[in-house]
Amino acid sequence: MKDCSELLEKDTKWFSDKFKILVENYLQELQQRYKKIVFYSLFPGGKRIRPLLMFACGKMLGVKKTCLFYPAAAVELIHNYSLIHDDLPCMDNSDYRRNKLTVHRKFGEASAVLVGDALLTLAFEVLSNWDEEPEIKVKVINLLSKISGFGGLVKGQLMDIESWDMPAKSSLNLKRFLEELVINKTSKLIQVCFIIPAIVCRLNKGKINKLSKIGLNFGLLFQITDDIIDYSAGEDKQNLTFPKLYDVENLKKIVKDIENETLFFLDKHFGPQSFYLKFLLERIVNRVTWNSLTK
Repeated sequence: MKDCSELLEKDTKWFSDKFKILVENYLQELQQRYKKIVFYSLFPGGKRIRPLLMFACGKMLGVKKTCLFYPAAAVELIHNYSLIHDDLPCMDNSDYRRNKLTVHRKFGEASAVLVGDALLTLAFEVLSNWDEEPEIKVKVINLLSKISGFGGLVKGQLMDIESWDMPAKSSLNLKRFLEELVINKTSKLIQVCFIIPAIVCRLNKGKINKLSKIGLNFGLLFQITDDIIDYSAGEDKQNLTFPKLYDVENLKKIVKDIENETLFFLDKHFGPQSFYLKFLLERIVNRVTWNSLTK
């Protein structure tokens, strides 16, 4: 598989630099003490995997990353809003995120709620200023608004809360419930990173559906591998996660099956132009050290 490490590093730096400037420009009139909370929540940031996947999909379809920067920034803002709210005492009650105190632990619960709200609304303000045709802009705003609410993130978090006090269910029902939870809470926001470039270059519905499936698979793989990493480190053992419901061999099979299906779709429908996405897929899968996973 083609090594795209240099391209990945370049894209990560390009997005991170432009994203910081964008946020600074939007917050120019905000008082310094409030600005400090926003910057604490966004920078230096995590893996920026969502913008990178959007750029990789764009590259495959012939859409320049400069044309996708605004929607990529919007997705990253929405993602970070969701993390701030997920960490709250009334939700996951997390003390640390990205090796530092969570926003509510550092600045207080009320500030965390309001800054999360602000990041969500800022995402749509950013999109409204995207230099794109109105028809495309409206489609993307509509898509992201659905995914941010009951059509995605909010539903996923509600299901996560529901899982805390879930009555006894059969193993099969729990597995179905977990998959639906992950699809809404994680996969759909990754999926839109594949749909948006398709909307920008006006692909037909058939192609968009294929990219939707590929994006959903990327999202599932990302969350499953994240669950495994956390579980291996002794974290998240009380929550409903994939390592909680599947043994090592079954997890390996699930990951390999999704990976193979995704590679098949990329090869069949997008051919050699999908090299960058294949590289990112391999990076996601290879994050897992299977020997460290114990039940």
